[in-house]
Amino acid sequence: MEVIDLKNLIKSNQIPNFMIFAGEEYMVQKIYIQQIAKVMNLKVQYIDAVADIVQSLGTKSLFSENHLYLVRDDKDFMQSDKVAEVIAKLKSDMLILTLTTLDKRLKFIKTYNSSIVDFKPLKSENLKVYIKREIDLSDRNIDILMEICEYSYGRCLLEIDKIKRYGGKVNETFQYLVETGAIYTPPRDAVFDFVKAVLQNKPKLAYELLQDCKEIGEATLIIISNLYNLTRWIYQVQNCKSDNIEKSTGLTYWQIKNAKECGKHFSNDDLEYLMRLCQNVEIRLKQGRIAEDIAVDYILAKFY
Repeated sequence: MEVIDLKNLIKSNQIPNFMIFAGEEYMVQKIYIQQIAKVMNLKVQYIDAVADIVQSLGTKSLFSENHLYLVRDDKDFMQSDKVAEVIAKLKSDMLILTLTTLDKRLKFIKTYNSSIVDFKPLKSENLKVYIKREIDLSDRNIDILMEICEYSYGRCLLEIDKIKRYGGKVNETFQYLVETGAIYTPPRDAVFDFVKAVLQNKPKLAYELLQDCKEIGEATLIIISNLYNLTRWIYQVQNCKSDNIEKSTGLTYWQIKNAKECGKHFSNDDLEYLMRLCQNVEIRLKQGRIAEDIAVDYILAKFY
């Protein structure tokens, strides 16, 4: 189930008694939990285990409150053979199981797949709307904030809180906190520096950065995968005729930004050749037909 499906259930007041929330956007989960509690007139109660409430379910007095119970990663409940029995007892209460990771191999997950709401990372345009509700940053600074926080709404909120606590004009404060390191900017990835050098047509720098990648033990398949991905992003952006590149290509703002930074150095034919070359070398690497220590060097030699 997607978040939009959950939104429709809330609007139509058809929210089931049992749901499973999974995915990275824990702050968006929190927003929907609050909405559900309000619509259903439920008191939110965090519990350590479903077993703690089983006895009290279905035995309420006339003046008892109805609850929205929240439990995280309750493995005992997930492995129990009485899950259906517990759900049937909820009646006027509700139970939401939140999962840190979603293991689709589990029998429990397969059985209750229709109850899972997958909170995927927000698209940049949607995340920007949420951020604007919190703080009056310029569009450019919002874009920078989203990139720094890797498009995580929860992380964006933590940094916004820093800006508000520091005070002053929000845009100036944001820039100062970034410059001084108070707002943490993740270090540049050696692999991504390398693939950007390749696609910006800087072979000397590319070979130097490749050596850095080898010295710090970066996996060859990771290097090739990143090179293929950035090449594909550039190819998609170069061939997009729409004004709304995100909507047309499905790429994020961050992916499009990097594609534009590295674009216009190679023709479409060159990019297609590089993507095929990466795929071919990856297959040969997995089959043991090319040595791992020369695989990326081979790609560079063939491409340049």
